[in-house]
Amino acid sequence: MKKYWQQKFAKQASSVRILIFGLIIICLQSFSCSFTTEENLNYEWKLTFEDHFDSLDRSKWLTSFDWGNRTIWSNKELQWYKDENVFSENGVLKIVTKMESVYGKDTEGEKQFEFTSGMINTPRSFKQAYGKWEMKVKFPFREGFWPAFWLIPEQRPGLPEIDIFEYFGFKENEITCNQHWGIDFPSFPGGDYEGKSEPFYYRKSKVVEGDFSDRWMVWSFECYPDKMLWKLDGNVVFESKEGIPTAPMYLIANVAVKDWGGEYSVDYSGSPYVMEIDYVRVYKMVPKN
Repeated sequence: MKKYWQQKFAKQASSVRILIFGLIIICLQSFSCSFTTEENLNYEWKLTFEDHFDSLDRSKWLTSFDWGNRTIWSNKELQWYKDENVFSENGVLKIVTKMESVYGKDTEGEKQFEFTSGMINTPRSFKQAYGKWEMKVKFPFREGFWPAFWLIPEQRPGLPEIDIFEYFGFKENEITCNQHWGIDFPSFPGGDYEGKSEPFYYRKSKVVEGDFSDRWMVWSFECYPDKMLWKLDGNVVFESKEGIPTAPMYLIANVAVKDWGGEYSVDYSGSPYVMEIDYVRVYKMVPKN
């Protein structure tokens, strides 16, 4: 009888040891996984791009799209981007949008635009895969005016696209974070994506509520191999683990104008609309020395 209980106790102890060992392995795996991203104590952020806008450095920034356009016809935007609508003043970059009738040519041909605006982007000077993109920015709310901070790859047309923020200009207390991925054009160069060669499209969005109009904010986007984080003033507002971009991307900041129709039409009154940018910084994660 004593031998029986000894054998039974030994089997139970062995089972407990196996269970504990399994739990330890699971915990270690979870611990390791949690340190593959922003909490990784073995890595640190290294600055790779920065501008404090003491002047407008045109070796860094283009003030029109690299493919030649000065509007996005597919969005039916009302503005034409002009170089002179972007300038530095007292260490702050200003993108000015105003009522100004100009003629310009988009994909559909020459037409008259009701507004001029500005934009900056880095397709020729800086692109990066993975890392952190950060901007300190301020803009007011006005119906129809659409400030944005976004990332796209060099290979266009096509996706992915990361919208760090879009302030659409129809709800003052809502700002949107978006990601778009897949293939959105039949002639997408380079073959397939996820084993698919036909056009297809995915999108994830998060509407963030708060006080956004006419105050300084720090918006950032962090991209890791296993997830992406959108942050406002250091706080995570959106997270995604799908469609993570692997190609180097360049950054864009702009103000578009769009008539969304109905009650969300364009406010034509008032002084010029101004988006202000204090700084832009980009980092990559590197091993600590």
